[in-house]
Amino acid sequence: MNFSEIISKTKLQVRRECQFFGALMLFASIKETTKLDTAATDGRDIFFNKKFLESLTSSEQNALMLHEVLHMALLHVQRRQSRDPYIWNIAADIVVNDLIQRNTSFKLPKGAVIDHAYRDKSVEYIYEALLKDDKYKAKKYELSLADIAASINSGADDEKTKEEQEDSNGIGIGNELSEEEQEEIASYWKDKLQVLKNSDSLIQNDKYGSHSTGGLPAGMAREVENILEPEINWRNALWKYIGRTPADFDDLDRRFLYRGLYLEALMCDAIEVSVCIDTSGSISRGLIDQFVAETKGILRSYPHVKCEFFYSDCELSGPFDINHAEQIPILHGGGGTSFVPFFEYLEKNNNSHFGVHKLSIYLTDGYEQFPAWIPTNPVMWLVSKDGEDTKNFPFGEVVRISTESVNF
Repeated sequence: MNFSEIISKTKLQVRRECQFFGALMLFASIKETTKLDTAATDGRDIFFNKKFLESLTSSEQNALMLHEVLHMALLHVQRRQSRDPYIWNIAADIVVNDLIQRNTSFKLPKGAVIDHAYRDKSVEYIYEALLKDDKYKAKKYELSLADIAASINSGADDEKTKEEQEDSNGIGIGNELSEEEQEEIASYWKDKLQVLKNSDSLIQNDKYGSHSTGGLPAGMAREVENILEPEINWRNALWKYIGRTPADFDDLDRRFLYRGLYLEALMCDAIEVSVCIDTSGSISRGLIDQFVAETKGILRSYPHVKCEFFYSDCELSGPFDINHAEQIPILHGGGGTSFVPFFEYLEKNNNSHFGVHKLSIYLTDGYEQFPAWIPTNPVMWLVSKDGEDTKNFPFGEVVRISTESVNF
């Protein structure tokens, strides 16, 4: 069986197992290469070594090809950013291998990473967990299928040594795609996922899942939702939120009613904003600096807004004077992270006068410990696009922000 025949066979058998996965296979670009011992994807194309494919059983071929397609469709190349490529690869493998096991009868190739402890968790969440797991720290250098990689060039990198290639991208098969190319690829797969999500003809096979997911395979609804969730520019979100008048918050949180704040005639124009930035390592210094500068601009434009500024990892630092933020020593988290210290401080120091509205803004990826109580005052979470699922925030308004324009 030649390479194209193997591809055709796999597409057909994947579709028989799961129509949604079969449709994804049709959108993928799959190529043969001799530059790899196994298989990999750069997010734009999938590359297979034919001899390696021929060494697998038909079921393993199907699983491996679907494995690579899911990496592409779920944007695992684009979402990696500056994270450790090996640990990220393991986290992403855990996600896609679980999807394959839950929705098909295919046998994964030997060495596939499987960990059901992380079922229904995002790849970003799993990555953060694996960084603290000594078992996976040791395993990362033994990864048999390091398949989330930079692009394979047609010949430009042939003269590079293996060490030079590995230094360039962590996997060792070429130069990375440009930002423009990555954005174009991400847009392509988002469009395809949106179309498939809305398709009434893709009915999940009862053998592996239920109709409650709207036709999506088991575990895919959360993945698709995370990718398609709308994003807005963080500057727009910040200005819109802080720039509201006190009356704008009457419908945001009805818990203000008992304090009489719905009586506009008795309200003053003051708004007190507590801003906290997660410094656990997931938020870049570039974003922190721009966020501080933008907050300063808002305060100059809205003199009725008063702001206290905090940084936090597992401990809270602040409040600081925002006008002298460049002198603030920024903490960088080590052992753990928690939202609790910030909200504990606010509860203990919530001494607003009548008619003064207090608001809280937290810039984070969301992978931290939430307090067990609901804060008294409104909370806005500015969450990075690859952060915690919105549904896992127990309170507050979650805004999924785009940070693509930030210089990291």
